[in-house]
Amino acid sequence: MKIEEYISELLFEHDCVIVPDFGGFVCNHAPARIDPVKHLFEPPGKRILFNKGLTRNDGLLAHHISSASKISYSEALDSIAKEVKRYKEEIEKDKRLTLDNLGLIYIDEKGSLLFQQDNKLNYLADSFGLSAFYHLPVEQAKTENEAKVIPIYNERKRVRTYAAAAVITLLLASAFTFNMLEKESNLHFSSFDFFSKKGTPQYAFSPSLYKELPTPIAAPAVAPVMNTTAPAPVTNVAVPVPVSASFSVIVGSFSIKDNADKLVSQLNNENLRASIVGRNPGGLYMVGFDSFPSHDAAATERDNFRKKFAKDAWIKAN
Repeated sequence: MKIEEYISELLFEHDCVIVPDFGGFVCNHAPARIDPVKHLFEPPGKRILFNKGLTRNDGLLAHHISSASKISYSEALDSIAKEVKRYKEEIEKDKRLTLDNLGLIYIDEKGSLLFQQDNKLNYLADSFGLSAFYHLPVEQAKTENEAKVIPIYNERKRVRTYAAAAVITLLLASAFTFNMLEKESNLHFSSFDFFSKKGTPQYAFSPSLYKELPTPIAAPAVAPVMNTTAPAPVTNVAVPVPVSASFSVIVGSFSIKDNADKLVSQLNNENLRASIVGRNPGGLYMVGFDSFPSHDAAATERDNFRKKFAKDAWIKAN
Protein backbone atom coordinates (compact mmCIF):
# COMPACT_ATOMS: atom_id res chain seq x y z
CA MET A 1 0.00 0.00 0.00
CA LYS A 2 1.36 3.42 -1.01
CA ILE A 3 0.06 5.85 1.56
CA GLU A 4 1.18 8.86 -0.53
CA GLU A 5 -1.96 8.35 -2.64
CA TYR A 6 -4.13 8.90 0.44
CA ILE A 7 -1.98 11.83 1.56
CA SER A 8 -2.51 13.43 -1.84
CA GLU A 9 -6.27 12.98 -1.57
CA LEU A 10 -6.37 14.63 1.86
CA LEU A 11 -4.32 17.63 0.75
CA PHE A 12 -7.20 18.77 -1.52
CA GLU A 13 -9.39 19.35 1.54
CA HIS A 14 -6.92 19.84 4.40
CA ASP A 15 -3.95 22.11 4.95
CA CYS A 16 -2.01 19.67 7.12
CA VAL A 17 -1.65 15.89 6.86
CA ILE A 18 0.54 14.14 9.47
CA VAL A 19 2.23 10.82 8.83
CA PRO A 20 2.78 9.28 12.29
CA ASP A 21 6.45 8.83 13.27
CA PHE A 22 7.60 10.45 9.99
CA GLY A 23 6.47 14.09 9.54
CA GLY A 24 3.71 16.38 8.37
CA PHE A 25 2.85 17.90 5.00
CA VAL A 26 1.72 21.52 5.53
CA CYS A 27 -0.01 23.64 2.86
CA ASN A 28 0.19 27.42 2.44
CA HIS A 29 -1.77 29.47 -0.10
CA ALA A 30 0.36 30.65 -3.01
CA PRO A 31 -0.90 33.47 -5.30
CA ALA A 32 -0.65 33.45 -9.07
CA ARG A 33 2.92 33.95 -10.30
CA ILE A 34 4.67 35.05 -13.49
CA ASP A 35 8.27 34.04 -14.17
CA PRO A 36 9.66 36.85 -16.38
CA VAL A 37 12.72 34.79 -17.32
CA LYS A 38 11.00 31.55 -18.29
CA HIS A 39 7.78 33.39 -19.38
CA LEU A 40 5.86 30.95 -17.20
CA PHE A 41 2.36 31.78 -15.93
CA GLU A 42 1.24 29.82 -12.86
CA PRO A 43 -2.29 29.93 -11.35
CA PRO A 44 -2.94 30.23 -7.60
CA GLY A 45 -2.27 27.05 -5.68
CA LYS A 46 -1.04 25.47 -2.47
CA ARG A 47 2.62 25.48 -1.54
CA ILE A 48 3.48 22.25 0.30
CA LEU A 49 6.13 22.17 3.01
CA PHE A 50 7.42 19.15 4.94
CA ASN A 51 7.86 19.45 8.71
CA LYS A 52 9.70 16.50 10.20
CA GLY A 53 8.72 17.65 13.70
CA LEU A 54 5.02 16.85 13.21
CA THR A 55 5.08 13.15 14.10
CA ARG A 56 2.22 12.82 16.58
CA ASN A 57 -0.72 10.86 15.18
CA ASP A 58 -3.87 12.97 14.82
CA GLY A 59 -5.91 10.12 13.31
CA LEU A 60 -6.71 11.93 10.04
CA LEU A 61 -4.62 9.77 7.71
CA ALA A 62 -5.46 6.48 9.47
CA HIS A 63 -9.22 7.16 9.42
CA HIS A 64 -9.08 8.07 5.74
CA ILE A 65 -7.19 4.87 4.83
CA SER A 66 -9.57 2.80 6.95
CA SER A 67 -12.61 4.29 5.23
CA ALA A 68 -11.20 4.16 1.69
CA SER A 69 -9.71 0.64 1.94
CA LYS A 70 -12.52 -0.88 4.04
CA ILE A 71 -10.12 -1.99 6.77
CA SER A 72 -10.04 -1.38 10.50
CA TYR A 73 -8.35 1.58 12.10
CA SER A 74 -5.63 -0.59 13.68
CA GLU A 75 -4.90 -2.24 10.32
CA ALA A 76 -4.57 1.23 8.77
CA LEU A 77 -2.04 2.19 11.45
CA ASP A 78 -0.04 -0.97 10.72
CA SER A 79 0.02 -0.12 7.02
CA ILE A 80 1.25 3.37 7.78
CA ALA A 81 3.99 2.03 10.06
CA LYS A 82 5.24 -0.35 7.35
CA GLU A 83 5.39 2.46 4.77
CA VAL A 84 7.18 4.78 7.19
CA LYS A 85 9.79 2.09 7.83
CA ARG A 86 10.33 1.74 4.07
CA TYR A 87 10.61 5.53 3.69
CA LYS A 88 13.32 5.79 6.32
CA GLU A 89 15.33 2.90 4.89
CA GLU A 90 15.22 4.37 1.41
CA ILE A 91 16.29 7.81 2.62
CA GLU A 92 19.13 6.33 4.63
CA LYS A 93 20.29 4.25 1.67
CA ASP A 94 19.82 6.58 -1.32
CA LYS A 95 19.62 9.94 0.48
CA ARG A 96 16.37 10.60 -1.36
CA LEU A 97 12.73 9.52 -1.47
CA THR A 98 10.28 10.25 -4.29
CA LEU A 99 6.58 10.38 -3.34
CA ASP A 100 4.08 10.34 -6.20
CA ASN A 101 2.15 13.64 -6.64
CA LEU A 102 3.88 15.06 -3.55
CA GLY A 103 7.53 15.65 -4.31
CA LEU A 104 11.05 14.72 -3.40
CA ILE A 105 12.46 14.28 0.11
CA TYR A 106 16.27 14.31 0.21
CA ILE A 107 19.28 14.93 2.43
CA ASP A 108 21.64 17.72 1.37
CA GLU A 109 25.40 17.99 1.84
CA LYS A 110 24.97 19.40 5.34
CA GLY A 111 22.81 16.47 6.42
CA SER A 112 19.55 18.46 6.51
CA LEU A 113 16.30 16.82 5.44
CA LEU A 114 14.70 18.90 2.66
CA PHE A 115 11.55 18.68 0.55
CA GLN A 116 10.92 19.77 -3.05
CA GLN A 117 7.28 19.89 -4.15
CA ASP A 118 6.02 18.26 -7.32
CA ASN A 119 4.20 21.14 -9.09
CA LYS A 120 2.40 18.97 -11.61
CA LEU A 121 -0.64 18.73 -9.35
CA ASN A 122 -2.47 21.81 -8.00
CA TYR A 123 -4.12 21.11 -4.63
CA LEU A 124 -6.14 24.37 -4.53
CA ALA A 125 -9.77 23.53 -5.28
CA ASP A 126 -10.53 27.07 -6.47
CA SER A 127 -7.93 26.66 -9.24
CA PHE A 128 -9.45 23.45 -10.59
CA GLY A 129 -8.96 23.30 -14.36
CA LEU A 130 -6.22 25.95 -14.40
CA SER A 131 -2.75 24.83 -15.38
CA ALA A 132 0.58 26.56 -15.80
CA PHE A 133 1.59 27.62 -19.32
CA TYR A 134 4.38 29.33 -21.19
CA HIS A 135 3.77 32.43 -23.28
CA LEU A 136 6.59 34.05 -25.20
CA PRO A 137 6.42 37.82 -25.84
CA VAL A 138 5.21 38.99 -29.24
CA GLU A 139 8.08 40.09 -31.46
CA GLN A 140 7.97 43.64 -32.77
CA ALA A 141 7.65 44.28 -36.49
CA LYS A 142 11.06 44.24 -38.13
CA THR A 143 10.11 46.15 -41.30
CA GLU A 144 8.12 49.31 -41.87
CA ASN A 145 5.95 47.55 -44.46
CA GLU A 146 4.51 45.14 -41.91
CA ALA A 147 1.02 46.14 -40.82
CA LYS A 148 0.59 47.33 -37.28
CA VAL A 149 -2.74 46.54 -35.64
CA ILE A 150 -3.67 49.03 -32.92
CA PRO A 151 -6.76 48.09 -30.89
CA ILE A 152 -9.43 50.78 -30.75
CA TYR A 153 -9.59 50.67 -26.96
CA ASN A 154 -5.89 51.60 -26.80
CA GLU A 155 -6.56 54.71 -28.87
CA ARG A 156 -9.45 55.67 -26.61
CA LYS A 157 -7.30 55.09 -23.56
CA ARG A 158 -4.58 57.28 -25.06
CA VAL A 159 -7.05 60.11 -25.76
CA ARG A 160 -8.39 59.92 -22.21
CA THR A 161 -4.84 60.02 -20.88
CA TYR A 162 -4.00 63.13 -22.91
CA ALA A 163 -7.23 64.83 -21.82
CA ALA A 164 -6.55 64.08 -18.16
CA ALA A 165 -2.99 65.41 -18.49
CA ALA A 166 -4.29 68.62 -20.09
CA VAL A 167 -6.83 69.17 -17.30
CA ILE A 168 -4.22 68.57 -14.59
CA THR A 169 -1.80 70.99 -16.31
CA LEU A 170 -4.51 73.66 -16.53
CA LEU A 171 -5.40 73.27 -12.85
CA LEU A 172 -1.75 73.51 -11.78
CA ALA A 173 -1.23 76.61 -13.94
CA SER A 174 -4.35 78.25 -12.50
CA ALA A 175 -3.27 77.50 -8.94
CA PHE A 176 0.19 78.94 -9.63
CA THR A 177 -1.30 82.10 -11.20
CA PHE A 178 -3.66 82.73 -8.28
CA ASN A 179 -0.81 82.15 -5.84
CA MET A 180 1.40 84.70 -7.60
CA LEU A 181 -1.41 87.27 -7.75
CA GLU A 182 -2.11 86.78 -4.07
CA LYS A 183 1.55 87.33 -3.16
CA GLU A 184 2.09 90.36 -5.42
CA SER A 185 -1.19 92.18 -4.81
CA ASN A 186 -1.82 91.15 -1.20
CA LEU A 187 -5.30 90.11 -2.38
CA HIS A 188 -6.84 87.18 -0.51
CA PHE A 189 -9.11 85.30 -2.89
CA SER A 190 -10.58 83.18 -0.10
CA SER A 191 -12.04 86.27 1.60
CA PHE A 192 -14.37 87.36 -1.19
CA ASP A 193 -16.41 85.66 -3.90
CA PHE A 194 -15.25 87.22 -7.18
CA PHE A 195 -17.32 84.83 -9.29
CA SER A 196 -20.72 85.59 -7.80
CA LYS A 197 -23.40 86.94 -10.13
CA LYS A 198 -23.83 90.69 -10.10
CA GLY A 199 -27.03 92.67 -10.25
CA THR A 200 -29.12 91.13 -7.49
CA PRO A 201 -28.45 92.73 -4.10
CA GLN A 202 -27.57 90.09 -1.57
CA TYR A 203 -27.04 92.45 1.32
CA ALA A 204 -29.38 95.22 2.46
CA PHE A 205 -28.39 98.00 4.80
CA SER A 206 -30.61 99.85 7.26
CA PRO A 207 -31.34 103.28 5.65
CA SER A 208 -31.91 104.84 9.06
CA LEU A 209 -28.22 104.56 9.89
CA TYR A 210 -27.08 106.86 7.10
CA LYS A 211 -27.75 110.60 7.25
CA GLU A 212 -26.55 113.40 5.06
CA LEU A 213 -24.19 115.62 6.94
CA PRO A 214 -25.62 119.17 7.21
CA THR A 215 -23.62 121.87 5.55
CA PRO A 216 -22.04 124.13 8.17
CA ILE A 217 -23.46 127.68 8.14
CA ALA A 218 -20.74 130.18 7.50
CA ALA A 219 -20.53 133.18 9.86
CA PRO A 220 -21.59 136.46 8.13
CA ALA A 221 -18.91 138.96 7.34
CA VAL A 222 -18.98 141.94 9.77
CA ALA A 223 -17.42 145.26 8.82
CA PRO A 224 -15.22 146.78 11.43
CA VAL A 225 -17.03 149.47 13.42
CA MET A 226 -15.11 152.15 15.20
CA ASN A 227 -17.29 152.17 18.26
CA THR A 228 -16.14 151.57 21.74
CA THR A 229 -19.59 150.69 22.88
CA ALA A 230 -19.87 146.98 23.58
CA PRO A 231 -22.62 145.27 21.49
CA ALA A 232 -25.56 143.73 23.20
CA PRO A 233 -25.03 140.03 23.93
CA VAL A 234 -26.78 137.63 21.56
CA THR A 235 -28.83 134.96 23.27
CA ASN A 236 -30.84 131.88 22.21
CA VAL A 237 -29.02 131.51 18.86
CA ALA A 238 -28.71 127.84 17.83
CA VAL A 239 -25.40 126.94 16.25
CA PRO A 240 -25.76 123.97 13.80
CA VAL A 241 -23.51 121.05 14.71
CA PRO A 242 -22.73 118.62 11.87
CA VAL A 243 -23.44 114.95 12.45
CA SER A 244 -20.06 113.25 12.54
CA ALA A 245 -19.89 109.52 11.61
CA SER A 246 -17.04 107.96 13.59
CA PHE A 247 -16.96 104.24 12.68
CA SER A 248 -16.35 102.33 9.42
CA VAL A 249 -16.45 98.62 8.52
CA ILE A 250 -13.09 97.63 6.97
CA VAL A 251 -13.22 94.65 4.59
CA GLY A 252 -9.73 94.65 3.04
CA SER A 253 -6.23 96.19 3.05
CA PHE A 254 -3.97 96.38 -0.01
CA SER A 255 -0.46 97.53 -0.77
CA ILE A 256 -1.45 98.42 -4.37
CA LYS A 257 -4.13 101.07 -4.84
CA ASP A 258 -5.48 99.49 -8.06
CA ASN A 259 -6.39 96.35 -6.13
CA ALA A 260 -8.15 98.44 -3.51
CA ASP A 261 -10.10 100.24 -6.28
CA LYS A 262 -11.15 96.87 -7.74
CA LEU A 263 -12.59 95.74 -4.43
CA VAL A 264 -14.40 99.10 -4.06
CA SER A 265 -15.99 98.58 -7.48
CA GLN A 266 -17.06 95.04 -6.61
CA LEU A 267 -18.61 96.13 -3.33
CA ASN A 268 -20.47 98.95 -5.07
CA ASN A 269 -21.90 96.40 -7.49
CA GLU A 270 -23.23 94.60 -4.43
CA ASN A 271 -25.08 97.82 -3.39
CA LEU A 272 -22.50 98.56 -0.70
CA ARG A 273 -21.29 102.17 -0.54
CA ALA A 274 -17.59 101.37 -0.39
CA SER A 275 -14.55 103.60 -0.64
CA ILE A 276 -10.91 103.85 0.36
CA VAL A 277 -11.02 105.19 3.92
CA GLY A 278 -7.31 105.86 4.32
CA ARG A 279 -4.04 104.02 4.90
CA ASN A 280 -3.00 102.12 7.97
CA PRO A 281 0.36 102.60 9.76
CA GLY A 282 1.84 99.95 7.50
CA GLY A 283 0.96 101.95 4.39
CA LEU A 284 -1.83 99.64 3.17
CA TYR A 285 -4.93 101.10 1.53
CA MET A 286 -7.98 100.26 3.65
CA VAL A 287 -11.30 99.57 1.92
CA GLY A 288 -14.45 100.11 3.95
CA PHE A 289 -18.14 100.78 3.40
CA ASP A 290 -20.30 103.53 4.90
CA SER A 291 -19.83 105.38 8.16
CA PHE A 292 -21.74 104.80 11.33
CA PRO A 293 -22.51 107.13 14.22
CA SER A 294 -21.97 104.44 16.84
CA HIS A 295 -19.95 101.29 17.41
CA ASP A 296 -23.11 99.21 17.89
CA ALA A 297 -24.48 100.26 14.50
CA ALA A 298 -21.16 99.43 12.83
CA ALA A 299 -21.01 96.08 14.65
CA THR A 300 -24.48 95.15 13.34
CA GLU A 301 -23.49 95.79 9.72
CA ARG A 302 -20.13 94.10 10.26
CA ASP A 303 -21.82 90.92 11.49
CA ASN A 304 -24.23 90.95 8.53
CA PHE A 305 -21.31 91.40 6.14
CA ARG A 306 -19.46 88.48 7.73
CA LYS A 307 -22.46 86.20 7.21
CA LYS A 308 -22.86 87.16 3.54
CA PHE A 309 -19.30 87.69 2.34
CA ALA A 310 -16.05 87.58 4.35
CA LYS A 311 -15.47 86.61 7.97
CA ASP A 312 -12.49 88.94 8.50
CA ALA A 313 -14.31 92.29 8.36
CA TRP A 314 -13.53 94.59 11.29
CA ILE A 315 -14.48 98.01 12.66
CA LYS A 316 -12.27 101.09 12.42
CA ALA A 317 -12.79 104.18 14.53
CA ASN A 318 -12.40 107.36 12.46
